[in-house]
Amino acid sequence: MKKEIFALSLLALLFAASLFNIRYFDRLCLDIAAEVRASSEALQTEGRAAAQEHLDQALHIWLEAENYTHIFIRHPEIDSTADAFYELGQELGSSDGESCRAAFDKLLYHLESIRTMEHLRFGSIM
Repeated sequence: MKKEIFALSLLALLFAASLFNIRYFDRLCLDIAAEVRASSEALQTEGRAAAQEHLDQALHIWLEAENYTHIFIRHPEIDSTADAFYELGQELGSSDGESCRAAFDKLLYHLESIRTMEHLRFGSIM
C-alpha cells in the first residue's frame, strides 16, 4: 500500500509541477507579447526610437529566460522565435511601417504558438 501512495503522490507532484510550468511559461510569453504590442503601438504614435525601446525590453525578457526556455522548449521553436525578434529589429531600423507590421505579426505568432504548444490537451497526453 505504501508503494501505491508514493506513486500517487509522485504523480500528483508531477502534475502540479506541470501546471506550474504552464503558468510560468504563459506569464513569460504574455509579458513578452505585451512589450511587442507596446512596440507596435509606439511605432504608430511615438516613433521608431520608442518602438525600439519596447522591442529591446521584450528581447531582454526573452534572453533572460534562456536557462528556462532551453530546457523546456524545443530548440526549433527557440530558434524561430529568436529569428523573428532579430528580423523585426532589422525591419524596425530600416523599412516602412507595412513591412514592420508583418514582422510584428510574425513574432507575436511565434510567441502564441509556443505558448499554446505547452498547454495540456488530450492529444498531447495520449
